[in-house]
Amino acid sequence: MKIENTSNYRNVHYKSDTEYVVHVAKTLLTPIGIWPRNDSIPNTVILYTHTGVIFSLVCFLLVPHVIYTYFDCEDLTRYMNLIAAQVFSLLAVIKFWTMVVRRREIAFCLAELEIQYRDLESEEDRIVMINCARIGRFFTKLYLGLSYGGALPYHIILPLMSERIVREDNSTQIPLPYLSNYVFFVVEDSPIYEIIYVLQLVISSIILSTNCGIYSLIATITMHCCGLFEVTNRRLGTIVQQDKRGLRDRLVDVVRCHLKAIEYCETIEQALSTVFLSEMIGCTIILCFLEFGIITEWEDHQTLSTLTYVVLMTSIYVNVFIICFIGDRLKQQSERIGETTYFLPWYSFPEDVAKNMRTIMLRTSRPSNLTGAKLFDLSLQAFCDVFKTSASYLNFLRAMST
Repeated sequence: MKIENTSNYRNVHYKSDTEYVVHVAKTLLTPIGIWPRNDSIPNTVILYTHTGVIFSLVCFLLVPHVIYTYFDCEDLTRYMNLIAAQVFSLLAVIKFWTMVVRRREIAFCLAELEIQYRDLESEEDRIVMINCARIGRFFTKLYLGLSYGGALPYHIILPLMSERIVREDNSTQIPLPYLSNYVFFVVEDSPIYEIIYVLQLVISSIILSTNCGIYSLIATITMHCCGLFEVTNRRLGTIVQQDKRGLRDRLVDVVRCHLKAIEYCETIEQALSTVFLSEMIGCTIILCFLEFGIITEWEDHQTLSTLTYVVLMTSIYVNVFIICFIGDRLKQQSERIGETTYFLPWYSFPEDVAKNMRTIMLRTSRPSNLTGAKLFDLSLQAFCDVFKTSASYLNFLRAMST
């Protein structure tokens, strides 16, 4: 039986609320061309043209960088630092193509986000959702500040402090941000060197924006899903504070809200599980190499380089922690619905309603969560595992370098 919504509440601010939630991710991902659009023919042509150009630029940066790493790099410490930069760039490529391949699922999440803000039934529900959105924006701004604060010195200050390249005419040049071997032309010749230097800075900014933008999107939609579970829990907790004659109808409304939250979580899992897996594995490798870089730079009394690596390492740790934290929070909010149901006086309800309440408790015994390709859950325990694994690999690298 279809239950009509008798609430007179209408969220007239749902457009501005939605824009507030997705603003940071949309600002970063639209210039790259991977912000989801409708699947019209012009938009599809624009998508593949835009992504083709961006991916070609990234390959123009990474392929010569990989060639230099495996054929020209002789110093172990520099080799470790180059590998860390390549893993970070590879993560951006994986996220980039995930956004392209999974654009329909992600577009569905964003469309549902706006619909769910529009269909809120009370100002209290809106406050719950906005508070979750604020948490997501706070995490995003924190990560952006640390990422750009560490990446800009890495690409600008560290090349200025590195040993100069001596040319055949005894003139010197600043090393490129990404040491590269361009097989088909000589980089050291002017004005090719200046063009490549600026181009590498631009492309590295694209890579950084891709990582930060998709991270912001993950934080946004995951915290929105947390908000859906919190709204469900709030409605469930107030179900007995109203007229008991409409108890069954209100329970139906709670179950529908709960199912929306579960389906939304499953869509996020389906769209981004590969990103979660690559992020956890890639960040473990990057942390290992950054910790190695901190130790070697500290032993060489390179204070500014050490501080740069510390900021980069902190940003990666914050990245992993926040992803694990929001995954853990999502699981906790899902479990709380079962706890709230248990503490209701369901034993005094009519028999058919009590059976439905027990069904809710049974469903929440398997809470919704996010995983890395079904291999592990995103939780604070996973963050601790990343911490311990990176330290173990660091000990291995220290043993190799001695």
